[in-house]
Amino acid sequence: MRELLSFGSVVIDNVLVVKKFASVNETVQAEKYRYTYGGAGANVAVAAARLGVRSSLFAVAGSDFKRTNYERHLKEEGVDIKGLLPAPFLMPRSFIISKEGSDDQILYYYENKRGTSRVLFENWRRAIELANRHEVCHFSTGHFEFYYHILKKNSVKSVVSFDPGQETFSYPYRVVRLIPKTHMLFMNNHEAKRIKELLKIKSIKELVKGEKGPNLVCISLGAQGSIVIFKCKSFRVPAVKPKKLVDPTGAGDSHRAGFISALLKGYTVETAAKIASTVASFTIEAEGAQTSLPRWEQVVERYEEFFKEPFPQPQRSWEEIKGELLS
Repeated sequence: MRELLSFGSVVIDNVLVVKKFASVNETVQAEKYRYTYGGAGANVAVAAARLGVRSSLFAVAGSDFKRTNYERHLKEEGVDIKGLLPAPFLMPRSFIISKEGSDDQILYYYENKRGTSRVLFENWRRAIELANRHEVCHFSTGHFEFYYHILKKNSVKSVVSFDPGQETFSYPYRVVRLIPKTHMLFMNNHEAKRIKELLKIKSIKELVKGEKGPNLVCISLGAQGSIVIFKCKSFRVPAVKPKKLVDPTGAGDSHRAGFISALLKGYTVETAAKIASTVASFTIEAEGAQTSLPRWEQVVERYEEFFKEPFPQPQRSWEEIKGELLS
């Protein structure tokens, strides 16, 4: 068994760093520009591989996948790309406008969205086969109709992790019907508020108390850290301070990768949340989602420096943790 299969996308990110967001009909000078590798699925897979996890990626790779050296990049990072599906059209592009201390503005371009859907659905059996060869399947921003198709009959026996991202607002119905199929749910505070409105619940804790749905929920609060709810108990973890604040793009993805990686290594949920916060702090220190992802030894050093405690040894077996997440 491999450890983590990340579902999502491979995208070319165009990152613009600004001092202020433009208003209607206003022109704003960008302070920095960077062309980087991105896509939530790939971001998680690369971040986990950096941490020593045997990670794989399932996504549609466009006709420029090799030409942009994205294929070589993933191989060099140690990501298994047997789940990359070839397509005769270009990879998607995202245009990320990033303002320090604020949320991103994101524009997304698909050359052939219908073609991407077609390629995915033609390979749904392959997706399930690969999923069941991994301990954890993480589903991030991508094709939610396809995700539901492979999860609806409970054919995937792995731990299912889900991060709906901005699609909580774009496709709320698709997000809501995936939640009961997940064991771990990740979101930010804006998405959590929207999910409460959609489900007509007063607290996200009600998701964990339900008969179906996640046993673990993590809500990211940016600079205020995160709130984790596990088995109806909740706790708060501070955001680990980065050495410098450059670009928050991909910090959520690396946080998810750090959390899942720590669980796979046998750390408790609370320790995994601290490790995730530590991993995310590195991503913010450079432009691009995959530019400054840390190795495990770097995480250990910063963890000890920030939390003022020795880095713990794994406290449990993955099988024990997996049993609690699946129960």
